[in-house]
Amino acid sequence: MPTGILEVKLGRARGMPTRRLTALLEQARNDCCKARNAAITHWMLWRRQNQDWEPGGRYTPPPRKIKRKPKPVDPDKKQPKDSPIAPREFLSREMYNVGTAAAPMLNTSVCSSCCQEVTARLKSNTPYNHDGAARWVWKAILDSEVSLPTWRGGKIPAPRSVMRLEYTDDHCTLRFPLLSKKSGYKTLSPTVELLASDLKTGNRRILQRLASGDLRLADSQIVERKGKWFAQLCYDVPVNAVDLPADRVLTLYPSLPDSRRPFRCIWTVDGEDRTISWDIGNGKPLIAEYRRVVMRRRAIRYRYSDDCGSGHGKKRWYKTIRPMNRAVIDMCSRFSKQTIADIIKLAIRERCGSILYREPTMPVRENSWFAEHDVPMDWVSFEARLSFKCQTHGIEYDKSRVGMAEWRPKKEIA
Repeated sequence: MPTGILEVKLGRARGMPTRRLTALLEQARNDCCKARNAAITHWMLWRRQNQDWEPGGRYTPPPRKIKRKPKPVDPDKKQPKDSPIAPREFLSREMYNVGTAAAPMLNTSVCSSCCQEVTARLKSNTPYNHDGAARWVWKAILDSEVSLPTWRGGKIPAPRSVMRLEYTDDHCTLRFPLLSKKSGYKTLSPTVELLASDLKTGNRRILQRLASGDLRLADSQIVERKGKWFAQLCYDVPVNAVDLPADRVLTLYPSLPDSRRPFRCIWTVDGEDRTISWDIGNGKPLIAEYRRVVMRRRAIRYRYSDDCGSGHGKKRWYKTIRPMNRAVIDMCSRFSKQTIADIIKLAIRERCGSILYREPTMPVRENSWFAEHDVPMDWVSFEARLSFKCQTHGIEYDKSRVGMAEWRPKKEIA
């Protein structure tokens, strides 16, 4: 199932003043960074000392902190294999011990989630423009192609198993783990009110369904932005599957710079060897609004041109220009959402059960419709939103890169 995120602002805490809650959240965020950095540093030191280790090799794990009765071993059951990163007991037990020792005041469930984030980071692939031969991050670190990742700031994990959400007519509260028993505090899991009144009607309904159990709540996180704390509640989005033939494919291309609209959809008609091409995306309002914002920026820049934006006057400059930057981001986000909604409607109307997105390479982006009209475009967010919407509607999604030679071939010389 695809995962959705509902962001709700945190209100006052129960049983403690707001200032103390803010201090505890900042301390927990720093402790999460300490746990992550300590875990990944310990992994690198262990791999440097055991360079000859291979999956399935000899390894003596540390003793368990909680002793349980051993489970009977089923000889017919397939035993799990070690990851090429490190032994299973090292990733699950030894890194956890190092993380809890580096951040003793942090809740153990939160520390375990931080160690899992480190493991996921090591298992991830290197970026497409990585200057090296390593395919995975852990291999690039061992080959000295990249430096060791570090965490600063970031988010506080909120595991689903120890998180409680309550929604009534009077209030909405969230209880999440934060501190360990070694911290000395009486309240280890604070209960904080969520400002559900700031949400729209549809998001409040989602919050009610999460509290009642109609929607499954997943591992969430607590984030800070501009001095305010928010709870990002992750949940499994139900799939409204539409029964469409998967063999009918709608291909999405970025349009040429001289086109009327920014994207082009191509599909084949049933029973005919005829291909239909349809331009999609209303870009004229985007161009007009962006040019208006640019003119407003120039006017503000001209006002502060006599050294008012330097030195101690920088805050006034940033405070004035920040709403313009936020307006551009919101405008591009609304355009992407509306364009993706039109693409999904077109696929359902033409009974196309698959969407193939031809992701543009860097040369194609630099010569696309957006570059021709000098309009910003977040290609990464667009691709992520398109993939998410395809999953929620039960449409198969695939992507492949398109280069300049295929996107805009050179004309044949007579």
